[in-house]
Amino acid sequence: MNRKTLLVLLTVVVLSYVVTSIGFWMVEDTFSIAGRIFLYHTHRKLIEGVGPAPNQYRYVPYPLVEYFFKHSPIRWYSNTYVKLKQWLGFDAREIVKRNNQLSLNAHVPPEEREKMLTDVENFLREKLLEITKNPLTSNILLGILNNLGWRDWVKDPFNALEKISKELPSPIIDVFDNDSDLTKVVNGYATMRFTFTILLFLVLHAWMKFFVRDFTAYVSLFAYSIFLAFGYGDFAQQEFIISLLFFVAGLILIYRRKPWWVVLLLVIGQCFVRTDHALFTAVIYSLFNFSREKKKLLRQGVLVVIPVFMILVLSEVIFPKAEYYISAVMIMENVQDPWALVYPLFFFALPLFFVRKIRNNDFFRKTWLWMIPFIVMNFVMGCAREVRLYLPIMAYIFPMFWLGVESLYNRTEK
Repeated sequence: MNRKTLLVLLTVVVLSYVVTSIGFWMVEDTFSIAGRIFLYHTHRKLIEGVGPAPNQYRYVPYPLVEYFFKHSPIRWYSNTYVKLKQWLGFDAREIVKRNNQLSLNAHVPPEEREKMLTDVENFLREKLLEITKNPLTSNILLGILNNLGWRDWVKDPFNALEKISKELPSPIIDVFDNDSDLTKVVNGYATMRFTFTILLFLVLHAWMKFFVRDFTAYVSLFAYSIFLAFGYGDFAQQEFIISLLFFVAGLILIYRRKPWWVVLLLVIGQCFVRTDHALFTAVIYSLFNFSREKKKLLRQGVLVVIPVFMILVLSEVIFPKAEYYISAVMIMENVQDPWALVYPLFFFALPLFFVRKIRNNDFFRKTWLWMIPFIVMNFVMGCAREVRLYLPIMAYIFPMFWLGVESLYNRTEK
């Protein structure tokens, strides 16, 4: 293995780890404790086949996590999660307890806490006296309040939190238990995305090398990782990295004019990840290999029909009880949402700068039309501000963008 290949592999792993970590902070840490409990609860329903649509139809990620990735020893860091775990007393190490106390004393010294106790107690005494009009009664009520332990909360809040945490419901305790199934599933999803992000970057690098120099293909990985991280900003489906990998692999197979049956197998596999991506893989193949010959037309028709047929099979036969948790048609929501315009515009601003390059390449000149119905479909039936929906288009046109960058800088420098 030469140094260039080693550098690419190392870069792919590092970028994948960075992107996955960003995604972990933005996805699994959403709503903190509640977000993790919700993720686990939804995972269990999806594994049983009774989860919500369309997530249920995109079945591949769930058994991958349940039967493989959740058993991985890899754990993912989150500052919010670690702090909560330490403050609630689930991390019982002495160094943690000492650091908690040091932090408390540094921000709210003991003398300030004593003053707070005195001020609060005086306030309570005054209010109770106003209400009861009787010093004896107010003192009795104040004693009752003091017996509730609020003074301990002020004196040593971490000790009080630790006592309360032991009485919390089991799902919350499971969130902070490293050996719980919930924790394993949460980390398993991130590990799955990490693994498929590595594969995605490797396939993307191979795709780029068909059109641009090695150095440009290498640099493009950094650029695409930014868009990939941006795609985590509005995230609800766990399959999108896997689906993106299938899509880019499909572009390579089509561009290299691999046999029809190879693309067919890919499209069938895609149908269990995202049928819409499978459909447009079939459309790109048909556009690139378009022919009026009956045999070829039949093959193209079969490729296009399979994803449509699988939509019916998944929704009516395999998962008939899955109900959509969002509207099937989102056009009115998108029209009224300014971010449905702002995010995609910023997302495509750079690639559109060199869109004319499409005319200079046979593959792109024959296939670019697929992007129009893809964008329309996502605006009508998807949440348009979710830029991850457009990551397949970004992967498709990335070579043309970087060819434009190469030609512009080469011409300028000369």
